[in-house]
Amino acid sequence: MIRIDSILEGALDKKEVLRAAKAQIALRKWPEIVGPDLATRSCPQRYERGTVWIAVEGAAWAQELRMVRHKLLDRLKRIQDEPDLFQDMRFVVSRGSIAPIEQPKPAANFTKDRSKLSIREIASSRLAVVKHDRRADP
Repeated sequence: MIRIDSILEGALDKKEVLRAAKAQIALRKWPEIVGPDLATRSCPQRYERGTVWIAVEGAAWAQELRMVRHKLLDRLKRIQDEPDLFQDMRFVVSRGSIAPIEQPKPAANFTKDRSKLSIREIASSRLAVVKHDRRADP
């Protein structure tokens, strides 16, 4: 039988998965990128191969964001300091409420037996470690 953590480690070595994880770290800072007013009316929904999909409260807000699209992409690129990570931004009018990307909750104890953790807990813990390491860097 193959252990799930060995499969997960192999998947995390794949370039696109790592790019998506880096993108998610930057997209969690959406309110800092667009400001508090636009953050209440829009939020990133997904990242796919360089394109960020943004859910927007209405067509007028989507147009507003389209006009500053290049500025937003530049801000995202600066956050991750990886110029090719964010290439395009698409805006989709949401019919429901705008919900921000769920913040991952780090596992209570990252050193506990990993065979008892869910995939989500392992991934959240790894992202939390990456975020912590980035904050510690001067």
